[in-house]
Amino acid sequence: MSFVLSEAPRASLTAFVESQLREALMSGALRPGQRLNTRELARQLGTSLTPVREALLKLVAAGALDAAPAQAFQVPVVTRERYREIATIRKSLEGLAVEAACGRIDADGFATLDRLNEAFRAAKADGRAGDALKANRAFRFALYGLAGMPALLGLIEQLWMQIGPCFNYLYPQPRLAAGGRHNHDVLLEALRAGDARRARTALEQAIDDGTSLVMEHFGFDEPTAGRQDLPLLVVP
Repeated sequence: MSFVLSEAPRASLTAFVESQLREALMSGALRPGQRLNTRELARQLGTSLTPVREALLKLVAAGALDAAPAQAFQVPVVTRERYREIATIRKSLEGLAVEAACGRIDADGFATLDRLNEAFRAAKADGRAGDALKANRAFRFALYGLAGMPALLGLIEQLWMQIGPCFNYLYPQPRLAAGGRHNHDVLLEALRAGDARRARTALEQAIDDGTSLVMEHFGFDEPTAGRQDLPLLVVP
């Protein structure tokens, strides 16, 4: 496995393992079809097998992982139709979160969003695809969290866990100007202006642009997120 996990604290081991795997799914650190070895996960996390199995079973119940034969687990291979369906639902839920956040963001909130957006832009400019995916996920969920709607945030997370591995299919992309505007710029401008409708439109456009590129590359045998030679030009 190529993704990096942190060593677990002594308490709440199952919750810790689950949070690590949820993040790996949402940020595209795991690939469609990738098999997860419980012993290897336990070794990386510094835990026994029990909390790892418990966390994996919880993610199976959430639809984020598949149970494979011989007590193995696998990242689902999502169909084009399933991806498009989830993208449509995302536009409704994430658009609602953006509208709810608009007008609630204070100076500290904008400072956080600006910092995360700059981290995304830097990773894009350097061609660090894996880092750009993580930065995009951090930016989006920081924004959605500012809506103050935890139930909505939980629903969005469930969808990202199911299709986050497919964000690998955003690559390769044509090389465009690294400093060009992208949907995050328009989104932030609209939020600063208090224009909820424009902010939602920018968010929906970001999802549409990402979906188009994922569909173009869908089904490649070797998703390429994490390769250092591929710039990020579209966000999912």
